[in-house]
Amino acid sequence: MLRVWRSSVSSKTSGRRASGSAARGVVRWPGAMAHMADLGTLGRYRLLSRLARGGMAELFLAVLPGPEGFEKPVVIKRMLPELAAQESYRQMFAQEARLMATFGHGHVVSALDYGVEQGSPYLVLEYVDGVDLGRVLAVRRVLPLPLVRYMGLCLLRALEHVHGLRDARGELLGIVHRDISPANVLLGRTGDVKLADFGIAKGLRTPSRTAPGSTRGRLRYMSPEQVRGGPLDGRADLFSLAVLLYEALVGQSPFAAATDAQLLLAVRDARLAPVQALEEVAGPEFAQALLRALRPHPAERYTTAGEMASALAEVELKGLRDAEQPWNMARLVAETLAAEGSASKASEGASAHSPFSAALLEIREDED
Repeated sequence: MLRVWRSSVSSKTSGRRASGSAARGVVRWPGAMAHMADLGTLGRYRLLSRLARGGMAELFLAVLPGPEGFEKPVVIKRMLPELAAQESYRQMFAQEARLMATFGHGHVVSALDYGVEQGSPYLVLEYVDGVDLGRVLAVRRVLPLPLVRYMGLCLLRALEHVHGLRDARGELLGIVHRDISPANVLLGRTGDVKLADFGIAKGLRTPSRTAPGSTRGRLRYMSPEQVRGGPLDGRADLFSLAVLLYEALVGQSPFAAATDAQLLLAVRDARLAPVQALEEVAGPEFAQALLRALRPHPAERYTTAGEMASALAEVELKGLRDAEQPWNMARLVAETLAAEGSASKASEGASAHSPFSAALLEIREDED
């Protein structure tokens, strides 16, 4: 029996099913921090608020203070004290930190620091002011083709960097993200697109900590080989990204399934829904370029993220290239935040939380 693991930190403070943004470093940051509590310090960092607590770690919004009023906002992921004494958990946490320390790309969330305080390791992450793609799709359901292609090209550049990293001896690290999904795509107020959450990423020389017969990630975004529990390379991430882009264009998964069991079989066999819906919104040329990444066998897909990026970029969008600009992504983020604010006011009334404290409740458990 295949077991699908969930890979994120989930909220224990709210009964609502909410966005994974806070758990991945995306929180609405107010102009002033007067509403923030002071939870003490962790190393050099002043903790402002606990965002979430899950089975392995808890997440904090924090700042790195300095002289003359300097404050840099960050997100801190700290291992739970009760697990920190267990070597296997400490190694998993350290593995994520070591992998993230190798990244240096504008479309990948950065690891800024790593430390141990009172026996509990913690990872300091780049703070991104905005929303995750899951929140955008909850408001908009579908996105225009130019924005989807722009986002896709940014993420492919991120994957090209991650997949191509080498060690000091020049040997390929073979890193695979394994969890490409809307909750792990961060969109900033200034139009940034960043790939986040490498908690279950794996390299060629990374020891496996997944139990036999199990796999990790979100089922609806997995590749067939990931569902089967087979060996993975970067082409598995390309499959997952293609599922995400398809969903953003069409408003639904490329897999037609009414139950989890049907979805599992559809993903395992890469049984796609009819392509007409995708062709209607994206055109046949772009649809075919995207569908190549969704082929069942890795050998039939693009070899690299760079090759897939070239294929998507070469499709003529009939004068719509001006729409592929960061400011259009920034506008989308602003519209999403405005829509969320209106919905919050309508549901909570005049006694609602401040915009920032309300955002802290928007933490979603991982989707299947």
